[in-house]
Amino acid sequence: MQRETIIAALTGIRRVILKSLIFIGLAGAASFIFSRHIMRFMISVAGVKLYYLTIQEVFFSSVRLALFAGIFFALPFVFFLAWNELKHLYGIKKAYGWILVFAAILLFYGGSVFCYAIVLPSGLKFLVSDYESAVLKAMISIDRYITFCSTMIFAFGTTFEVPLILLALGKLGIVKAGALVRTRRYAILGIVIASALITPTPDVYNLMLLAVPMYVFYEIGIILVKLVQKKDAEARQSTD
Repeated sequence: MQRETIIAALTGIRRVILKSLIFIGLAGAASFIFSRHIMRFMISVAGVKLYYLTIQEVFFSSVRLALFAGIFFALPFVFFLAWNELKHLYGIKKAYGWILVFAAILLFYGGSVFCYAIVLPSGLKFLVSDYESAVLKAMISIDRYITFCSTMIFAFGTTFEVPLILLALGKLGIVKAGALVRTRRYAILGIVIASALITPTPDVYNLMLLAVPMYVFYEIGIILVKLVQKKDAEARQSTD
């Protein structure tokens, strides 16, 4: 039975990936049409002049930005497809499923907006303005800037999904609330290390901008796993 479940899950994931690529392609094509406007929106947070170092750099940067934007805007459809294909494997009620999909979308975009509005401005100021002088000027290429900002936004959006990731692992029986509590100190160390690697600057302020929300979401994840375990235990008792 477990083997059949794994095969069904892999088949569902394959369908999700194929359908998601279609949505991402459509969203990416539409984003490329408006790539200049999206690029101006991304540049507005920098507060510095950007340069292109080769003739084709702006074009390829627009293509890369359209790809990032395509994934970014297609994510709600991806979450819905994943839920629609895999819901029968978890036995979750339809209403709860919609709540989870909405929560996944809200958390991802919340983390993305948090990065764009707070982390990137302070990080770029630290990396650029605080080091500039009369003899030292920043000359940032548009390609590197787009890649850097897009990577940061996706990193923050993904890390804000920690509660739902722990909830899914708890539902599958891979993690237990007790184990998460016992390993809390190691989780905190891992969060600090991950935050130091993800955030653009070495200062404590920017590190804490990611570490604190991640730790809060970790604790929320523990609560969600406890609720799942309690509900599963009650379901087993009712069937006995």
